[in-house]
Amino acid sequence: IEGDYNDFYIIESSGNGHEISIPPDIATCSDCIEEMKNRKNKRFGYFFITCTNCGPRFSIIEEIPYDRKSTTMKEFFMCRKCEEEYNDPLDRRYHAQTIACHECGPVLTYQAKGRKGNLDDAVRDIIRGKIVAIKGIGGFHLCCIAKKESVEKLRKMTGRPKKPYALMVKDIEAARNLCEISREEEKALLGHERPIVILKKRGNFLNFVSELDSLGIMLPYTPLHYLIFERVDEPLVMTSANMPGEPMITENAERIAENILEHDRKIANRIDDSVMKFVCKKALFVRRSRGFVPLPIKIGKEIKGTIFAVGAEMNNTVCIAKGKNVLVSQYMGDTGNFMACEEMKKSAEKFLRLSGAKPDIIACDLHPHYNTTLFAEELSKELSVPLVRVQHHRAHASSVLLESGLDEAVSVVCDGTGYGEDGKIWGGEVFLGEKRIGSLEEHVMPGGEAAIRQPWRMLAGILSSFLSEEEIEREMEPFCNKGDFRVIYNQIIQRFNSPATTSCGRILDAASAFLGLCKNMHYDGRPAMLLESIAKEPYDLDPVIRRGDRFILETKPLFEFLIENRDKDKSRLAATVHAYIADGFIEIAKRAGKGLPKTFSGGVAYNRHITKRMLDAGFLINEKVPAGDGGISFGQIGQALETAMREDV
Repeated sequence: IEGDYNDFYIIESSGNGHEISIPPDIATCSDCIEEMKNRKNKRFGYFFITCTNCGPRFSIIEEIPYDRKSTTMKEFFMCRKCEEEYNDPLDRRYHAQTIACHECGPVLTYQAKGRKGNLDDAVRDIIRGKIVAIKGIGGFHLCCIAKKESVEKLRKMTGRPKKPYALMVKDIEAARNLCEISREEEKALLGHERPIVILKKRGNFLNFVSELDSLGIMLPYTPLHYLIFERVDEPLVMTSANMPGEPMITENAERIAENILEHDRKIANRIDDSVMKFVCKKALFVRRSRGFVPLPIKIGKEIKGTIFAVGAEMNNTVCIAKGKNVLVSQYMGDTGNFMACEEMKKSAEKFLRLSGAKPDIIACDLHPHYNTTLFAEELSKELSVPLVRVQHHRAHASSVLLESGLDEAVSVVCDGTGYGEDGKIWGGEVFLGEKRIGSLEEHVMPGGEAAIRQPWRMLAGILSSFLSEEEIEREMEPFCNKGDFRVIYNQIIQRFNSPATTSCGRILDAASAFLGLCKNMHYDGRPAMLLESIAKEPYDLDPVIRRGDRFILETKPLFEFLIENRDKDKSRLAATVHAYIADGFIEIAKRAGKGLPKTFSGGVAYNRHITKRMLDAGFLINEKVPAGDGGISFGQIGQALETAMREDV
């Protein structure tokens, strides 16, 4: 702005905050950390030190505009010194809505089986191997020292016998001692968003924390974290305080833990840690949440009116789009769980209220029985607005197009399972515009969803396409007895509760089972991630592609190869599986869309071996929203926009 000015002040907010950007929660800045460590400073050792440059934002907002009276900080009245800072334009805390100190701000307390204590007591209990629930910005973490006995206790408490846990470490040097860290990964770890970053282990250790070849690492991002690491110099497990499938706890932590370190500021908006993974220097969001939400994502297309998308069933997010801005919500969890679904509805309604949005179109998944679909149907009737149903994998494909500003591309989507337009289970698809031009070969899933929980069932379904009953029975000996095999085989031949699927995730699961890596899926994606962890250099195996009403990448030849070469190096066989799938889809995309851009999305896009081959072949991937189901709501926006333009809704 041209001209000279000699004054600056902030006027009192007015109006309902419509279209005002809501700020995200960001990590504590270096200035505040220095003050917290300075014995002469009035906020020395204060667990809630913040300024205008850092601290909680979205997690404490109850209404818009973002003023103190509209946040959960309204219950804490500023002392005289804090008020002076708040009103001084030359002060770093001028109009810092979270301003507080020992005298007037939130208070930290520790309860251990009814015994009251302080931060020192909590850390001593952690060092002794106890599990402590710690109230943070957007919910509680369950924390323990990264030692086998403590982690085993935590697994029993949370019902997660195998799922990898994230670690919080003191600083970047401590992270380097555990993992290989690229320049891009280091930048993400140290950024003000402070996500969990999935990093390659330096060796075969901490397997009781993560059975994979990687660790999820994050650095301290609140003053309380820094205060804890002044008292302990070892890695700490920090995992969301919730039972599997349920939302993260924001209050009443005694439901899940006996030892609780908490403060008396309410959490207005639950928000989990963000998770990122880097492939070929590109950042992929596994979970886009704290630090990033609710910053708007800019798109190239202009949206008339407002579109509201309710996302997928698992790893749910909701989305609001207006003009050229798209607001993607925080991670909501698995809405197949009743508690998580109810929280999703509350959060979605609040998200709409805070943004001031009134939907003109609502988008949902094509699956008729998803809780998100039922919610969208209710909301559509209540608001009397059109409902657009979007096929799951088309939403994945659309998410990359909308991010990249593309109107047309050949889109490869490799995912777990999703309800297809033909009533079958899709999951390895190629689209060109509205046309489904390719897929993986269909195989049966004996027992339906049971084949997801027990990947050896999927293996049996695949083997049934080229082996005899006696041969399959021999292959199943490590997994089930003869009686169980008889039931499963009858399901296959009678097609009873054995839907056909083109799922890429199920192919990876079956390969993992065949190589003896995974008998049961204890957490989402486990079989495929174990396969990814051991993969090294592939053997040569050309993909087999046939042409019917669409291109079909056959996977029977892949499993024939595995059986013929079962005594060879497992790490190379695992790599061959990845290379076969990636090269097959790359070839289909080349044949189908000469000269067109090519995109890759879906949950399998987190696999570093497959995605590297896709990137090397020039494919575009998701970089602004998750490639998995956390990006479905964003993709539904793109599909709903195309439908609205085509049908003039």
